[in-house]
Amino acid sequence: MKPLFITLAGALCVTACIDIPYKAQTPPPTGIRYDPNVFVAGIATMSDTELERQKGLARSGDKRAAFNVYSHYWSAGNDKVKAMEWLKYTAELGHGSAQYILAQNYIHNRDTPSAIYWAKRSRDSGYPNGAALVESLENP
Repeated sequence: MKPLFITLAGALCVTACIDIPYKAQTPPPTGIRYDPNVFVAGIATMSDTELERQKGLARSGDKRAAFNVYSHYWSAGNDKVKAMEWLKYTAELGHGSAQYILAQNYIHNRDTPSAIYWAKRSRDSGYPNGAALVESLENP
């Protein structure tokens, strides 16, 4: 009885999943629309048009889009100077992860007051590791 039940349950699962319709959905407004044929060192990257769209969204105050631009310049664009400019801009918009990354950069550059400032901003933004970073900086 048990093997028959398992066989029937497995058959039902397989047949129930076969006919699930797939409907392509448009990406959210700030989602990245990757160019399917553009890769840099194996990393999918944005087209120039998409990069400009993300910049426009970022300039209108969209934190996620600003972080997308930073990520593009850091990885696929391999432009560390522009990446750091966008990271600071994103952190100033209040993006918790960007604030945390910026604090880590200041730690690396041995600028403890700036690191503490951005770690506190990260904590206040609700970024999960921000509080621990503030604690480690204020109580070494």
